[in-house]
Amino acid sequence: MKPVNTKSLFSMLCVTLEKLDKAEIDVAQAAAVSKVVGQCSNLLTYELKRAALMTNDEFRKEHRNLESKNFDSLPE
Repeated sequence: MKPVNTKSLFSMLCVTLEKLDKAEIDVAQAAAVSKVVGQCSNLLTYELKRAALMTNDEFRKEHRNLESKNFDSLPE
């Protein structure tokens, strides 16, 4: 797997649109690529927001505690 950023995701979408225009792929394949890029974008947005919040010492202390807990430690 190679690293991605917003520029590489946008490039992938442009390449996909070019392939769709040239009929190298069908609409379903283009839609699948679009959905994956959308999910990658959501993850990048989450990471950016998380990085901004981690500059707050109090938030960072509590957030790290939440991350270290196992799923089975959550109340039902």
